[in-house]
Amino acid sequence: MSTKYAERIRALQAKLKETGTDYYILADADPHGSEYVCDYFKLRSAFSGFTGSNGTLLVGQSSAWLWTDGRYFIQAEKELEDSGILLMRMGEPGVYTLPEFVADCGNDNAIIGCDGKCLSMNLRRDINKAFTRRNKECVFCYDAALAGDILKESQEATASATFTGKPIRVLPEALAGIPVFMKLHMLRMAMKEKGCQVFVSTGLDTNMWLLNIRGEDIPYCPVAYSYVIVTEDKVFLYVKKEAVTPELEAYAVENNIEPVDYDCFYEEIGEHVRGKEVMGDFSSFNAYVIDLIYGAGAYVNDTDGGLKRLQAVKSEIEIQLMKEIYIKDSAAVCKFLYWLSGQKPGTVTEYDAACKMDALRAQIPENRGLSFNTISAYGPNAAMMHYETKKDTCAMIEEGNLFLLDSGGQYDGGTTDVTRTVIIGEPAEEMRTHYTMVVRGMLALQNAVFMKGCTGVNLDILARQPIWEACMDYKCGTGHGIGYMLNVHEGPHGIRTRASVSGKDAPIEPGMLVSDEPGIYLEGKYGIRMENILLCRNYHKNEHGEFLHFEPLTYVPVDMKLIDLKAMTQKEIDWLLHYQNEVYDKIAPLLTKEESMWLKRETMPLI
Repeated sequence: MSTKYAERIRALQAKLKETGTDYYILADADPHGSEYVCDYFKLRSAFSGFTGSNGTLLVGQSSAWLWTDGRYFIQAEKELEDSGILLMRMGEPGVYTLPEFVADCGNDNAIIGCDGKCLSMNLRRDINKAFTRRNKECVFCYDAALAGDILKESQEATASATFTGKPIRVLPEALAGIPVFMKLHMLRMAMKEKGCQVFVSTGLDTNMWLLNIRGEDIPYCPVAYSYVIVTEDKVFLYVKKEAVTPELEAYAVENNIEPVDYDCFYEEIGEHVRGKEVMGDFSSFNAYVIDLIYGAGAYVNDTDGGLKRLQAVKSEIEIQLMKEIYIKDSAAVCKFLYWLSGQKPGTVTEYDAACKMDALRAQIPENRGLSFNTISAYGPNAAMMHYETKKDTCAMIEEGNLFLLDSGGQYDGGTTDVTRTVIIGEPAEEMRTHYTMVVRGMLALQNAVFMKGCTGVNLDILARQPIWEACMDYKCGTGHGIGYMLNVHEGPHGIRTRASVSGKDAPIEPGMLVSDEPGIYLEGKYGIRMENILLCRNYHKNEHGEFLHFEPLTYVPVDMKLIDLKAMTQKEIDWLLHYQNEVYDKIAPLLTKEESMWLKRETMPLI
């Protein structure tokens, strides 16, 4: 274990003993429940060294445990090696959930420390339920300083510095999709229908979408740290003072929005909601916000008024802009694959390849950066679903194994995400078998026709079936929603095997975007993932009901050298050849002559 992390955990354990606290919860979490956070909030990383985007560290007085999901098992094993921190593999047989663990192993009256502003309401509720089921009690002690002071003493900027807001921009009308006054009108109609006088939002993407603004406070996510309170006649936007530009001030006056200092939210929320019925997404609130709302005698109507659905169903303006952006983005990926095909094996590292891809995206005029850190992984590294490519430790791209590139961009006009896996040199037969299975699954979902009302749980088997037939599986969902100039991962819909814990899985509706990304990951050997972004559209309506289908937005070729046509049905072959032809027709006009000739070869059938 790194001396730095070991010393921090020991220092925290000493404080737990000193204060009589049984456990302390640490997560890379901000007060808004964001998937990605700025360095200021990366407490779990600062105490454990584990850098995955999902994970929770529990520190007891003498031991420590880290929970993460199947995407990060391999990465966590490496980063926690010799740490003394026990890896808790979420979802695996016989593995406690964190709430079950503290309830079963803790005292009858356990004291659990945490930063209440960064503790999700869902986690606190689940812990309380677990204790109640065992006739035990627990008390939460909100003490952010218990861990924060240790980092300040270490004099490191990460997770100890203050954080500031960057300038907020207002979306021009041509990019906005739906005007802000219409969004606020729809929200207030929902409030009236529910009998609510106040709407509270802590979700950063929802705040940006609702008010047609964007920020730069979190890497890869064009959001500003903010809270929003909407009443029947006013909007209060809590943001950092330095984030307020003259443009935002003028826009706020025009739309009856009042910018307020971000740090005043917790002081003022009680007065805004006192004795009123409040509408808000209960699951997105942190524990401290809920305490303040209930403490003011307010009643929470646990609903977002349909905002997440409205955000997910893209307008026709947004759809058209995203289609144009995805063609340009796909062309950049094709340019990268052409470049890679001309590199001699053993001369380019994973980091070199990532930099090349990032540079090609940056050349697109509408580009505003990446939508996530580019995953450039060769051979065994590709078996880690969210592998982080680092300059000093990355692998050389050699001959004889698979290379996986998962990347995306933020643009004026859309957010992109695409994954391709290609062979460097000649493939082994096992690689062709596994790659063909993944492509068959991707094509089956992409070409699905399904009834209106189906959720992603209904559709997931289409992508997994070829992989399940080989008694294999991948430890993640098949697809996630995509934001419009927002987060690359967006709800409320998704495609996965199991229903959500809440049981409220959102149907896939026309106008929604969803990723289609089955995969096979063999630890120590290679990983395969193929990802297209799909747009849900109306298909047919008759006496049997309404039917929907998908339209791909991603147009990057499948590596035909890895395809075993004998393992495919004629329908699957037809799907593949049709897609390859579409790739060439749509992308070739954006390429140079040499790149276009390469793409023609790549999309030709191997028959």
